[in-house]
Amino acid sequence: MIRARLLAARERRAALCARAAAEREALEALLARTDVALRWIALGRDLGRALLARPWLVASAVALAVALRPRRALRWAAAAWSAVRVARGLVRAWRRFAPLAG
Repeated sequence: MIRARLLAARERRAALCARAAAEREALEALLARTDVALRWIALGRDLGRALLARPWLVASAVALAVALRPRRALRWAAAAWSAVRVARGLVRAWRRFAPLAG
């Protein structure tokens, strides 16, 4: 009777170890994808900080865009402003809900 329980416990342990290994592999694959996304986000953040440190560069780019194609520059500015607003909303949502995730 004890031997049967030991065998059942050993089988259960083997099944749980296999399940844990499969879950670790799935989590590793998920984290690999999120690492790529986080690298892109970090790159954008670093670019934004670099541009904030060099306002003359931003002003020059805006002046060049306006000088070359005023209508297209205005459309780009509107699209950029929309993107900034969406990004701010996402950052606010992230800061609000990130503590809930753990």
